[in-house]
Amino acid sequence: MSTTLVIVGKSLKINKPFLDYIDSQISLHVKTPKQKIFLDKNESNLFETLETTIKQSEQTIIVASDDSFNLIGKIISTLSEDVLELKQNTLTPSKSKEYGNNSYLLEYQGKEVNILRAKENEELPQIFFTCKDNSTIFSLIGLDEDSTKILLEPLAETYEIKLCSTSIVQGWSFIEASTYKYGNLEKFLKSVKSLFPDKFIENGDVLTHIIKSLKNANKTVSIAESCTGGGIAAMLTSKSGSSEIFNGSIVSYSNTIKKAWLGVSDDTFKNYGAVSELCIREMLEGILKRSSADFALASSGIAGPSGGSQSKPVGTVFIGARSINGEVLVERVLLQGDREYIQKQSCFHALRLLMHVGKDVFFR
Repeated sequence: MSTTLVIVGKSLKINKPFLDYIDSQISLHVKTPKQKIFLDKNESNLFETLETTIKQSEQTIIVASDDSFNLIGKIISTLSEDVLELKQNTLTPSKSKEYGNNSYLLEYQGKEVNILRAKENEELPQIFFTCKDNSTIFSLIGLDEDSTKILLEPLAETYEIKLCSTSIVQGWSFIEASTYKYGNLEKFLKSVKSLFPDKFIENGDVLTHIIKSLKNANKTVSIAESCTGGGIAAMLTSKSGSSEIFNGSIVSYSNTIKKAWLGVSDDTFKNYGAVSELCIREMLEGILKRSSADFALASSGIAGPSGGSQSKPVGTVFIGARSINGEVLVERVLLQGDREYIQKQSCFHALRLLMHVGKDVFFR
């Protein structure tokens, strides 16, 4: 079921950390919203816009700022020819199907609408929508998006499955599979796993998959980062359970720290530079020695917008992964986008290489 997310209140629109939190909480209850709309409470056509949006959506979540919440309640009550009543300290339409503190669910012309009051620096109220089981998200590691489509589409037709794929980074496809009326999602996923046993990750949350896989295998990982500035470590530690598999990281931004803490040699800096395969190999070796981890990741590159050269333009990044048994993968990638996007892509490339060198751990 497609969902529209409506954000009402300028204060919410400009607060990116809080918006990210809202998105993460909503994703626990519904699939990625089909569209996200930002509205201000002072817009002259607010009433008409909300009415049109609700009518055109299968279900709608309206997240209103503290100073917009009661106004939205009045508009919704007018649309549904209802009145507001005080329930659990919240002005709530009397015909609401479910309600709680600062949140309620109602039906308007056969469409469900969940309205929430969002207060910055506070926990988001209860979301009454729940995920439907007619779709799921999975990953294929080591296949480009075009190959993924060619190989999966005949299988999807067999089981009446709709596919939507995207490339997280080159070599990592992210696929949403949803059923037609008589589709069989379970059999489709089993067939995909059988076809790609060393590439398929059924858990849509790959970070959680990595953590659980390492935990089950009693393995740990450490990281030596330069251009990603601790981003890989931040991604892992954002998930519960990471303390059991993550030993630590060194953000070796300067060459001095790369040499002193990780053992990168002067000859490497002189002859190849910090942005090089040899530097990554020595960073991997250094972090493994210092942390006693089973796996290591490393990154070094030029995220921009300055610092590039003809031989190493902005977006040139070396990333690597190594296992304690000596298996090493180092790649040079040329990435595009702004500084933040280049750093984020570098993090995902590093995680991709981790799953390659630890394929026996991550693809059981």
